[in-house]
Amino acid sequence: MRNILMVKCPYCNYEGEFKFGKTWKFRLYDVKRMECPKCGGVFNYYKGVSSKGKTSEFVIRIKPKVKG
Repeated sequence: MRNILMVKCPYCNYEGEFKFGKTWKFRLYDVKRMECPKCGGVFNYYKGVSSKGKTSEFVIRIKPKVKG
């Protein structure tokens, strides 16, 4: 089974399949390290649900895209 998650790259706005790296839990968030296949940018994708049922998701940039 392939992990497919539709997220937008914070560097180049690519939407599609990303390479997954490490995954972990941070408080109420499940975190996935992701790499963009188009620009090579690395970022963390956070997604969680609060105790009141509100879903929250966001990305944090880790490594800028490779220039060249």
